[in-house]
Amino acid sequence: MILALADKVAVVSGGASGIGEACVEFLAASGATAYVVDLGGDRPIDVTDRGQLDALAADIEAERGGLDILVNAAGILTENRPFDQQPAEDFRRNLEVNLLGTVNTCQAFAELLKARRGAVVNISSQAGLVSLPMQAAYSASKGGVIALTRSLAIDWAEEGVRANCVCPGFVRTAMTKEFFENETFVAAAKKRIPIGRIFDPSEVASVVCFLASPLAAGLTGTTLPIDGGWTAGEPALPW
Repeated sequence: MILALADKVAVVSGGASGIGEACVEFLAASGATAYVVDLGGDRPIDVTDRGQLDALAADIEAERGGLDILVNAAGILTENRPFDQQPAEDFRRNLEVNLLGTVNTCQAFAELLKARRGAVVNISSQAGLVSLPMQAAYSASKGGVIALTRSLAIDWAEEGVRANCVCPGFVRTAMTKEFFENETFVAAAKKRIPIGRIFDPSEVASVVCFLASPLAAGLTGTTLPIDGGWTAGEPALPW
């Protein structure tokens, strides 16, 4: 309860699995009520459908009177392909869900957030900071989320809405399950990560909820890697 989120109202896109689900659980443990925006949720909602989001915003306003926290964790990851073999559909789909989905939720809940001087936390990726091989479409979409977060922080500052972004590294989720079934990949990833391990969704969720809480009242427009040092540089060389 140290995060002081008791009685706060949150929306978490992608909240039915992975990092989003972990955020919902952490918010609940901190006293907040979270509405889930997810195709796999109790009330299926698609972040690419602005009408569905607007309807949920109206329901939240009627039921709870406003919104304090928006966490954008909905995302997709398309097949690994070299850039010149990556079809336009991969770019379209990544941008539509990862970037435009974030735009849609932010616009749909904008007035509710402004009314309560709320907080937005967007989930980008270390791929938005240092590109992953054979993931040009995903990397481009996540880079867009980082840039969008800065714009939100500036445009909404006068209304008291904070916007920050986290960039997770390799996290064990349903979306990344196939990668971590490859022992060669896991060994290589651990060797490349300075602190030498893969992360659990809860480790990302705790940082997300901190950024959404009053403890982070002075933070807006920040981009915070949660990657074990991946984007800081190569691990130390042996002497």
